[in-house]
Amino acid sequence: MTQLTSPTTSSSKKKLFIVESPVKAKTIAKFLGDDYIICATVGHIADIPESSAIDVSNGFASHYQLTANGIKVVKDLQKELKRCSEIILATDADREGEMIAAHVVEFLQPSVPVSRVVFNAVTKTAVIDALETPREIDWNMVEAARTRRVLDRLFGFEVTGISRSLIRSNVTAGRVQSPGLCLVVERELERLAFIPAEYMDVHVHSETEPSFTAKLTEVLGKRIASGKDFNEKGELTSDVLVVSRETAEEIASRLLEGELHLEVSDIKTKPATANPKPPLDMSSLYQEAEYRLGMSTSETRTIANKLHHVSLISYPRADIRVHSAQTRQQIRSAIAKLYGKELVCPFDRYTSSKKKLTQGAHEAIHPTNMHLQSPRGLNQREMMLYTLIWQHTMATQMVSATGVSTSVTLQARQLGDAEVQCVFSASGTVYTELGYRRVYAPITETEPEDVSVFPELSVGDVVAVSTAEAKEHHTKAPPRYVAASLIKELEERGIGRPSTYESIIRKLKDRFVWSKPGSNALIPTVTGLAAYRMLQRSFSSIVDYDFTSNLEEQLDLIAEDSSLGLKILNDFYFDTNESTGLQTLVSDASVDVDPRDMFAIQLGEHPESGHPMYVRPGRMRGGRFSPYVDCNGITVPISDETCFEDFTAREAVNLLQSHNPEALGEIDGLPIYIKVTSTGGYFQQGTQDQLPEGIKKPRTASLLPGMNPQSVTLEDAIRAFSLPRELGILETTGEMILVKVGPFGPYVQAGQETRSLKDKSAIFSITHAEACELLATAKTVRRRRKK
Repeated sequence: MTQLTSPTTSSSKKKLFIVESPVKAKTIAKFLGDDYIICATVGHIADIPESSAIDVSNGFASHYQLTANGIKVVKDLQKELKRCSEIILATDADREGEMIAAHVVEFLQPSVPVSRVVFNAVTKTAVIDALETPREIDWNMVEAARTRRVLDRLFGFEVTGISRSLIRSNVTAGRVQSPGLCLVVERELERLAFIPAEYMDVHVHSETEPSFTAKLTEVLGKRIASGKDFNEKGELTSDVLVVSRETAEEIASRLLEGELHLEVSDIKTKPATANPKPPLDMSSLYQEAEYRLGMSTSETRTIANKLHHVSLISYPRADIRVHSAQTRQQIRSAIAKLYGKELVCPFDRYTSSKKKLTQGAHEAIHPTNMHLQSPRGLNQREMMLYTLIWQHTMATQMVSATGVSTSVTLQARQLGDAEVQCVFSASGTVYTELGYRRVYAPITETEPEDVSVFPELSVGDVVAVSTAEAKEHHTKAPPRYVAASLIKELEERGIGRPSTYESIIRKLKDRFVWSKPGSNALIPTVTGLAAYRMLQRSFSSIVDYDFTSNLEEQLDLIAEDSSLGLKILNDFYFDTNESTGLQTLVSDASVDVDPRDMFAIQLGEHPESGHPMYVRPGRMRGGRFSPYVDCNGITVPISDETCFEDFTAREAVNLLQSHNPEALGEIDGLPIYIKVTSTGGYFQQGTQDQLPEGIKKPRTASLLPGMNPQSVTLEDAIRAFSLPRELGILETTGEMILVKVGPFGPYVQAGQETRSLKDKSAIFSITHAEACELLATAKTVRRRRKK
């Protein structure tokens, strides 16, 4: 907990003013007098412990307890409360802030009066106004926050349990994280299914001053094909002409040789206006920082928090793109002083938001001092982000950029011939009044000259051609998501909140997606593909994008009527007339789904055997795992970070052949193969196609200590398949003594008693008497190291 105490001027009781953020506490301390002690909770102080289950049969009862931070906060608050006569709860005005306020009261158990105040701008006016209009804790909002936490816990606990049993023990699921993963994987699957189409056009460059470029748009009265005229299968979807390479090259050649001449047939001009973007909230800041500065969401969040902590910008966790009236006035005053009154927009821009699912706990992000362009003490990256925020904020209340947009149409025909053979077009825009763009490209001396992208042209003018080139184009698959575009997609679909986007991206990168060196594009790992398949097979109804978005809307409804909370939890967990609940989905998945069906992707069929080639996520062994290609029991490990645009079916076949050497020999008439895995290797007797009647799968044996997969022989395999080795009966129990090899090495076993062999080479040399002596010794208990 952070606290700031004003100097005491009297012995009278003070008021305990509680906020969430330490920076808020520091700022508010400047506004309030000596009668207040300002303290910060530093976020939530209580949570449902991981060891505590949700009692679904008792109204989804949940038990909250103080976190490590909460214990310290409450202890410090109790100390301060001894010299205070009143508590003012000023945590954020959203659901989570309301729950923090409720937890402060619950665990502090104050005997003094308690009031609740809210404000969405950390200004003196906003704080004073809030103190004049106190209210009680909104228990509807508290219930909405509790419902959200219970939903997340149920989803995460139940679905993660299934994913770990079907895929691997380190795979997790989350109510908002999982739809984010689905978006990334579905985009990758679209790209893999995409079939590119080829089309041609012609680009000509004029000999005019200034020169301009025009593109071929029509041939013999018919519009030529462009990328928008093909679907994802490479099929033409419009009644257009696909220009062949020969035709395009012939047009270019005839233009250069003078057989065709270009004549201006139409010129159109119209006013052009560009308006500034709305103010920044957390998600739009992530997007702007990645596109303009190349910053990751994690770096942006870290720097924004630091800028806030040193009081350079407002609270960055904003979910509404609107500034308060006071902030807008400060922006407009700064514009007038720095750029002149003529660049101040005559009306206030962006005074309201049409965005759905906002709680509006904080106004849009902005500098705390609008006149401060280059604060001291920042490193390069911090200055870059601050400048982005400052420029964007100034632009929001400036006049629009204005200019002229011009489009020119040119016809190509033979000299003396009235028939038009081709049509070309060119367009361009020049902004003669920069308006808000002055913030991004300041001009201190003069306004830009009235220039044009075109020379003086009139209808009927003949335009000389300097170059003409046939251009080949291919339709492109939809681009992979980067963090910024994924955040934008989540926001547009109403999935999650700005405060959660950074953690969603971080969890996806930690567990399910990767990027190639030098690229920010998000590619699903093999594990991510397998997790997606599991989610779609067993939990498609609750990772559906509309379901996730509607759930956010329902949480907002609970904030108005708390009685809806229990109904929404019941509908989510138990079966209803409209849908199957989480409880049944989990039960069905645990019973009906075979882990062998949880492959990541199918690469097609092997061209020789016809067997399907699957990529599977691999299981955890000794803390390690490796995905692998599986074709009829023949397996080859591959990297979790495999891009399947590069690793095609042909590559899989080559890899399978290179890792499937000739048999070492035969045992009992069946060939013996050596299989290489991420944890070493094993022997396999026969294949799925070569099994005796009644045997369902090939027999396997682990490599023994000291065996190298690259140099093993048939004799090594015979020794491995001879285990477990029987030594005789243990007289004290009457049970058979066996010599075995396990994950931790060789050992002897008699019933439930086991003892490790310290000498790994003694597997085939240990005698019955030595084994009996070893089993008679006291067993060493392994002790786990504390975390």
